[in-house]
Amino acid sequence: MKKLLFILPAILFFSVAYSQPQAESTENSLIIDEINDDSWMDKYFLIKRFNFLPVIRDYRDELGLTDEQLKIINQFYKKYYKKMVDIAKKIQKEEQQLENMILNGGSPEKIKKLVIDIAKLKAELTVYNIKEIRTLQSAMTKEQFKKLLDLSGQDIM
Repeated sequence: MKKLLFILPAILFFSVAYSQPQAESTENSLIIDEINDDSWMDKYFLIKRFNFLPVIRDYRDELGLTDEQLKIINQFYKKYYKKMVDIAKKIQKEEQQLENMILNGGSPEKIKKLVIDIAKLKAELTVYNIKEIRTLQSAMTKEQFKKLLDLSGQDIM
């Protein structure tokens, strides 16, 4: 029994001690490297979506992004990207409901409410896209942001 009392704390100590580097490596991983093609979301924005993520991911070296700049950009995506995906999925679902209601004789009041809900969600999603652009503009130099626009085929704003 005494051996057990000695062994259990030792096991606990070593398991905690050796689990720390894993926590650090997860913390340092970039979410931008984990995001796959999300162009399916493009049609759910109120206006044209400015999707710079693929360019940032594929041309980070050509853009000359520093670790600190990547950290700032990554923080945006950690904080907002899942919210953006969730909103886009909700819009997708509500648009399907709207189409069904229109084609199958839904009440005008319910149709109007759904249209308004979809418009609000698209506006919210568009605001996140604007926040994304502002984050990139504040993290990058003017030259880097211009290069980002050039690489993505966007006009200078």
